[in-house]
Amino acid sequence: MQPSIYRNPSIDILGLRVDEPITMLTDVLVTVVCWYAFYKLGKMKDPMNGGPMGASRASMLRLVRGYFLTMGMATLLGGVIGHSFNYALSIYWKIPGWYVSMFSVALLERASIFHAFPLIRPSLARFFAIVNIVELLFFLVISIATMNFYFVMGHAAYGILIVTGGFQGYVFYRTRHEGSKLFLMGILMSTISALFFVKQWAPSIWFNHMDIAHVMMAVACWYFYLGSKKIVEKPVG
Repeated sequence: MQPSIYRNPSIDILGLRVDEPITMLTDVLVTVVCWYAFYKLGKMKDPMNGGPMGASRASMLRLVRGYFLTMGMATLLGGVIGHSFNYALSIYWKIPGWYVSMFSVALLERASIFHAFPLIRPSLARFFAIVNIVELLFFLVISIATMNFYFVMGHAAYGILIVTGGFQGYVFYRTRHEGSKLFLMGILMSTISALFFVKQWAPSIWFNHMDIAHVMMAVACWYFYLGSKKIVEKPVG
């Protein structure tokens, strides 16, 4: 089967033109998974005594909940503004979704760095925490300067595969932590998602490479949610 490089055909709903309807719906699927994770993680209590969490668990929880909140927002903006109704807007309306998604990935990076803190030297931990901010600012600037989505993808690839994958892989290698293992499964799903997107593999214009990538992203976010629960319940150290 030849790969599909075409977008979903537009549909008409009560006189309203909707472009790329399946792509929008699969974006919303990612939003639902992320916001469900945000809600469920907010219900967590300290497993030791059922009460409020200690500082370490609470900090980790804020980072992963921030990731799910903002990633859900980014995919909703991407689906509605970036795909379905972009015909009525300028290309610059894509920027809010791009920026929120990059900030979201930076939070996931930071959560993984924080998770590995007990296993690395404090100076090294501080270095990567600073790099986390610098690389985010770099990609924010270059993406708007070029208006090229591939820099958004580049930031996601760097943040998820290299930083998050590197730190979670190191933690798993040292401790066999179940949360890190689940994160690595999510990273694998994210990598497969990116492969479908870049190669434009798809069976139909009604379920194209972007739609498949979004479904795989939803699966990846589910693994990140399961991994986050394990990490908050039992941090390293």
